[in-house]
Amino acid sequence: MKRIVAIILFSFIFFGFSKLNAQSTAENLRFGDEAFADADYYSAAYYYKTLLDIDSSNLILANKYAESNRLMFNYPEAEKWYEYISRKDSKNEFPLVIFRAAEMLKAQGKYKLASEKYSNYYDSHKSEENYFTQKSKHEIESCEFAIQLMKDTVPANVEHLNTNINSVYSDFGAVQLGDTALMFSSLRSNNKTVEESSMLQEKILSKIFKSKSTAAGWNMAKPDNSKLNNEITHNANVAFSPDHKTAIYSRCEGEKISKLTFYLYKSEFKDGKWQNPEKLNSKINLAGYINTQPTIAVNDKKEKVLYFVSNRPGGIGNFDIWFSVIKNGTFNEPVNLGSTINSPGNENTPFYWDAKGTLFFSSDWHNGLGGYDVFKSIGSLNEWTPAENVGFPLNSSYNDLYYSVNENDSDGYITSNRPGSYFIKGETCCNDIYSYEWTGNKKTKPKVIDLVIKDTIDIKEKIKELLPLTLYFHNDEPDPATLDTTTKKNYKSTLADYFTLKDKYRKEYSKGLKNKAKTKAENDIDDFFKDFVEAGFNNLQMFTEWLAKDLENGSVVRITVKGYCSPLHTTDYNNNLAKRRISSLKNFFLEYENGLFLKYINNTSKTGGKLEIYEDAIGKTQASTLVSDNPNDERNSVYSRAAALERRIQIIFYDSDSKKPIVKKEEIFPEMLLDKDSLNLGKITKGQKSVHVFTFQNTGKENLKISSVDANCQCITTDWSDKELLPGAKNQINVLFDTKDDVGNINSEIIIKSNAKSGDKKIKILANIIEPPKIETPKKTNNNKTNNNKKPKK
Repeated sequence: MKRIVAIILFSFIFFGFSKLNAQSTAENLRFGDEAFADADYYSAAYYYKTLLDIDSSNLILANKYAESNRLMFNYPEAEKWYEYISRKDSKNEFPLVIFRAAEMLKAQGKYKLASEKYSNYYDSHKSEENYFTQKSKHEIESCEFAIQLMKDTVPANVEHLNTNINSVYSDFGAVQLGDTALMFSSLRSNNKTVEESSMLQEKILSKIFKSKSTAAGWNMAKPDNSKLNNEITHNANVAFSPDHKTAIYSRCEGEKISKLTFYLYKSEFKDGKWQNPEKLNSKINLAGYINTQPTIAVNDKKEKVLYFVSNRPGGIGNFDIWFSVIKNGTFNEPVNLGSTINSPGNENTPFYWDAKGTLFFSSDWHNGLGGYDVFKSIGSLNEWTPAENVGFPLNSSYNDLYYSVNENDSDGYITSNRPGSYFIKGETCCNDIYSYEWTGNKKTKPKVIDLVIKDTIDIKEKIKELLPLTLYFHNDEPDPATLDTTTKKNYKSTLADYFTLKDKYRKEYSKGLKNKAKTKAENDIDDFFKDFVEAGFNNLQMFTEWLAKDLENGSVVRITVKGYCSPLHTTDYNNNLAKRRISSLKNFFLEYENGLFLKYINNTSKTGGKLEIYEDAIGKTQASTLVSDNPNDERNSVYSRAAALERRIQIIFYDSDSKKPIVKKEEIFPEMLLDKDSLNLGKITKGQKSVHVFTFQNTGKENLKISSVDANCQCITTDWSDKELLPGAKNQINVLFDTKDDVGNINSEIIIKSNAKSGDKKIKILANIIEPPKIETPKKTNNNKTNNNKKPKK
C-alpha cells in the first residue's frame, strides 16, 4: 500500500521497456514480477499480457495483469480482467476482484454498475471487519452521491493548459505567484522533445519548473535555475509562504518508486536569490515514513503553520494531513488534523487559502466522483467544518489533486489524469495541469475597436476592418531547424515565448550603440512589441470572437492566410517555415475555447456553419531587400525591427456566405491526418532505444478506427488504441525504436490501416545505426621483452 499511494503522492508513473526481448515463459514471468516490484507497471503488464496470450486460464497471471493495469490507471483494461477472473474463479481464490471491478467502474463514471458491484462484495463479506468491507459499504452511498453531484454542476470552466506547461510526462502541483509566474513540478526528460528523448538511457528527475506571464499567456516553462533544484534528487511539491520569502518542498531520493525516501526541505529568499535548502527537523521528517506535500498558512496569531502529508503512526487512515506551528523559526511537534478531515482512506495535496481561511485537499474516501476528489473545509489547526466536495467539473471520476487558488482572485489550478491529458502510454496514465475559472470572474479581453455589433452584416464588416490581420514570430519559429510543414504548437503559446525575448532584442539591437542611438534602438524594439506583436494578438482575439458569432449564425466562412519569412535560409526552407507558422494559427483555432471551432471545421455544426482555412505560403520571395540575409550579422538579420517585421503571417481574406451547405451522404466519412509522415533519426549508436510519438487527428465526419499498425523492421515496436476516434478528436501512436540487432542504414515504414477514406497511411523511419566505439586496452611496456623471448645460448 505504501508504494501504491506513493505514486499518487508524487504524481508520476515510470515507464520502462527493459528486457522487452524476453522469449521464454519463465523469463517473461520473472521480468514481469521484477517490474511490478519496482512499480514499473507498464512493463509488468507487457510481460503478463504476453503470457496470457498463450494461456489465459492462469488466473494468478490474470490477476497480476489486472493489478498492473489498475496501478497504471488503465481502468477499462483492469475492469475487463477483474470481471474475467470473477467469472472463472469457481473456488473463490480471488475475493477482491469484485471490489476492484467496482473501483474501476466508478473511475469510469459508471456509478450504477459500480454500486451494484460494491453491494455484491459487501453482501458476501459484511461479517468481516476490515478496510475493504468498510470501504464497500461506504462506496454504495458514495455512488449515489456521485449521481446527484453530476446533476448539479458548479459555475466553473476547466481548461487544459497547453504544451508550454504540460508535457507527455507528469506535470503537477501548480501555484501562481501574483500575476507574473507559475511554479509547478514535472517529471520529464531533459531533452526538448519526445522524439529526441530516451527515457531508457538517462536518469529522469522531477524538478520544479517556472513559467512567466506574457500578453499571450504563459511562456515555455523551464526548470527553475535556483538552488531549489539539483541533479541528484527529485524536487517537487513546492509551497511558498504568503510573503514569498520561504519555500518548503519535497526532496526524494532513489531511482525506483518502491524505494523512494520522502523528506521536506526549506529555503529562504535572501539578497535576491534562494539560499541553500535545509532539511526540516526530525519531528517533521520522521524517519522511516513519507513526509511530503506541504502548504504554508498564517493563523489568527500571525504565526506560520505548516500543513503536510504523512503516513506516520498515530494517524486515522493510511496517509493523513498533519500540521506544525512554526514559532521563531522552529517547527513544533506535528498534530493530526482529526477525523473531520482525515479518513480511513488517504488524504493528500493540501492547499490553504489564507484569504478565506479554507483548506483544500484531495481524498479517496469522502463522498466523491471516483479516484481522488478535491474537498474544502473552513477552519485551522484541528478545528474544521465538515469536508465539502468542490463539485463537477472541478472534480471528475479520475484523480483530481493539487487544487490551488490564485493570490489575486478566486481562480486557480488543479492537477488531473482525466481524458484530454497528454500521455505516452495510456490516455489516463499521466497527470497534467488544468486551470479553472469561475464564470463570474471571466477576465476582460483587450479591446481593439468598438465591440458594439448589431447583426450578422455588422459582424462581417467589423471583421473585414481588421484585415489584413498580421501576426509575428521569432526567428525560425515554430520548430527551428526542420523541414516539417506542420507543427503541434499553438500560435498563442509560440507568442508567449516571443514576448519573453523582448529584453534580448533590445540588448542585441542596441549593441555597440551609445547615447541617443542606443535609446532610439531600444525604443524601436519596445514600439515593435507593443504596436505590432501585442496589437496583432489583441486583434486576433477580437477576430476569433466575431468569427465564432458569424459561424453560430450559420455562415460558411472562408479564410486565406499568407505566410512570410525574413531572407535567412533557402526559399524552400522558408516556404516550409511559412507553412509551419500558418499551421500554428490553425492549431490556435482548433484548440480555442476547448475546441469551439471543431464542429465548424469538421462541418458537423447543427447551425450549418462551416469554416474553411486556405494557406498561401510564399517564404522569403517577397521579403524586403533592406533586411540582411547574412546569418553572421544577427543584429540586422534576426534582432532588427526590419527583420522582425518580415517574420509574419497575415489573414488576408475573409469571405462569409450565410447559405447553409448541404452535406451529401457520400461526403460523410472518416479521415486521418498525421502530424508528420517521416522521421530521420540520423546516426544512432547500436544498442540505443528511444520512444517517439506520432499524433493524428480524425479530420473527417465519421468515427475513425485503426485496425492495425505494422512495421517492416523488427527494430520497431508500436503501441496504439483501437478505440473509435470521434470527428475532430486527436490520438497518438507510440513507437519504440530498438537498435540492439541492427547496423547500417535503416529505411523502414510503419503502415497504419484504418477505415479512413484515403486508405493506408505510411510513416517512414530513417536511421544510420553505427557500432559503438571500441575501447582499446593500453599495451603494457616491457623493456626486457626482446631479451626475455630469446632462447638462452648453449
